[in-house]
Amino acid sequence: MTGAGMALTGNRQLGNYELLRLLAHGGMADIFLARRRGAPASERPVAVKLLRDPDPESCAMFLDEARLVAMLDHPNIAQVLEIGAASGSHYLAMEYVHGADLRAVLAAAQRAERAVPLETAIAIVSAAAAGLDHAHRRCGPDGAPLCLVHRDVSLSNIMAGYDGAVKVVDFGIASTTIASVHTSPGMVRGKASYMSPEQCLGELVDQRADVFGLGVVLYELTTGERCFAGATDFDRMLAVVRGDYRTPSRVVAGYPHVLEEIVHTALAVSPIRRFRSTQAMARALEHVAVEQGWVGGPGAIARLMRRLFASYGDSPERFGEPTAPAEPPAAPVRARLGRRRRRRTDPRPRAAAASGVARRLTWLQFPLHRRQIMRKCMFKHGPRQGTHRPRSFASMDRHRRQ
Repeated sequence: MTGAGMALTGNRQLGNYELLRLLAHGGMADIFLARRRGAPASERPVAVKLLRDPDPESCAMFLDEARLVAMLDHPNIAQVLEIGAASGSHYLAMEYVHGADLRAVLAAAQRAERAVPLETAIAIVSAAAAGLDHAHRRCGPDGAPLCLVHRDVSLSNIMAGYDGAVKVVDFGIASTTIASVHTSPGMVRGKASYMSPEQCLGELVDQRADVFGLGVVLYELTTGERCFAGATDFDRMLAVVRGDYRTPSRVVAGYPHVLEEIVHTALAVSPIRRFRSTQAMARALEHVAVEQGWVGGPGAIARLMRRLFASYGDSPERFGEPTAPAEPPAAPVRARLGRRRRRRTDPRPRAAAASGVARRLTWLQFPLHRRQIMRKCMFKHGPRQGTHRPRSFASMDRHRRQ
């Protein structure tokens, strides 16, 4: 569901939907931008995930994902709208996230030669952690825990919308108690650079495997570099098992120590040393944001998306939706409030004060009531009692109140 789409040779009908554009090409399925047939142009488009290989195991895994995601209801998880089959192909209609995945966001930031702000990275990871925590705690219709583990938390499976929304997508290889296809012992599924050490070794995994993947995402967003590098998948998996990665402070000068501690905890080789849940990791990140005085949230994410994608082909105009005007960089809150509270105390005219030219005020430049008070004070006591004349505007105000 990334913004980098390719146009189809012609509009293709699939069940109740009209496929408009290819958005992404996955391992088992393709994702298209689509609209419901006969729907008005103002209706929001959807994302249709179409199974490409109809072999029995792929079909079973695809339907498992559809049933699983349909049971999840959280603002940080892409919702399922419809499950169907047409022309011998299974498809899944989902909520369309108008934005880009984090891999595209990081690539755009590197092209623009700018880093993702730490407060924005924390906001993105915290939102994804909230969605994963909901999935981890979800129970089935019978009340039994699903014991869900995403197992594929990565930059490409977390979407950031132009409106600041964050969505976790692609539960295709998630492990649950209701899955009809289970991973055999010793078999490895997932991306080599984001799998936990126990997942690389083919061992049993729990929700702490997703904590590890989220830690890799946090590392790469805040440093702009790959966490576990290698020429082959084996080299990368070996680095994961050994915990071989450069500390963030060696990559980025001035990297906050408290944030580095969170990264180290999430990337611990032993699951016992990691955060017990993604919720615990999100709480630690929120504590860092408060301690550092950072203001994140959807607004910060939306500003980052507009800055990164305003000048590229992945802007909102490509999908037929209105583009929000680009906002100039907001001034710090304290600076804005300081300018509002500042009062003008220089008696010189603004032009003269701005140019630094000293200028003597003439009699007519004083307000009328000030001139009346001054005239009364000067002529009431006579020239010999000039010591009783008001020496400032404040004393004239006191004289007027008397």
